[in-house]
Amino acid sequence: MVEPGKTAVRRAVGRELKRMRNAKGINLKKAAESTGETGDKALMQVERGRNLPQLADIEPLLSTYGHRDQIPHFQELLRQSDRRRSWKDWWENRFPTDFVPEQSKLLLSCEASAVRLNVYQAQFVPELFHTTGYTEAMARAARPEAGEDEVRLWSRLATGRQEVLDRPDPPEVRCVLDEAVLHRQVGGPDVLREQLDRLAEIAQLPNVDLRILTEESGAHAGTGGSFTRIALLPELPAYPGIVHVRTTVHDVYYEEAEEIGPYDEVFDRLHEQALPADESLALVKESAHRLAAGAD
Repeated sequence: MVEPGKTAVRRAVGRELKRMRNAKGINLKKAAESTGETGDKALMQVERGRNLPQLADIEPLLSTYGHRDQIPHFQELLRQSDRRRSWKDWWENRFPTDFVPEQSKLLLSCEASAVRLNVYQAQFVPELFHTTGYTEAMARAARPEAGEDEVRLWSRLATGRQEVLDRPDPPEVRCVLDEAVLHRQVGGPDVLREQLDRLAEIAQLPNVDLRILTEESGAHAGTGGSFTRIALLPELPAYPGIVHVRTTVHDVYYEEAEEIGPYDEVFDRLHEQALPADESLALVKESAHRLAAGAD
């Protein structure tokens, strides 16, 4: 059973309710009136992902929107939420209040709530697979002004994110890495070798499908750069999930089906063009062995 994160649930419920309302051409005030409210502020906060709706409001809202078939799914999700006392996202009790960037919280919450993750990385090992040394090297490169305490916090954050792989019901993970990732010596050869060994271990997990897009592949579908596609919340079968893209300035989230669809198509083409899983694992091990031999 997936234990969904607070931020992910609020965002998903709010987005779905707003999508249904807009599709029906109903304004906020009329929708709020169906629940007995005279103003629309409470529903506006729900649609913005800041609060969850009241359980009693689900039936009148979805009836108004013409989606009575979805009532049991929403009600079950809200009942689950009600059963969680002092519900917080996983990082909130572990890190200083202002440490996790606001724009990254949706990614972390959705990642922890995932039932399926599709990851394409063109430059570096995904954070979900990092070793401590690799994370610290990446943190120092991205934040040269950071002190060692902050670097260690970033390392702890990466470790916390990886707990999703240790769940009793871990998500299905499909990952395509550009071959360049295996050769870029983040932190130096020893750090990279340790990271490749870790990558080989993860690739052998039953829920992980890791594939390498080799240099011989030539031109490929991933010209738009790295991205993470997350499917979550089976309680909301119509909710498409998110695509996360990290840019220099800020994190970008795509949450509409028509935006997500092209990323699904790109990932499927990349997955098909990459080496099969067994050959990819062999290439990762070979790269690690080559680094080990160079150190002797």
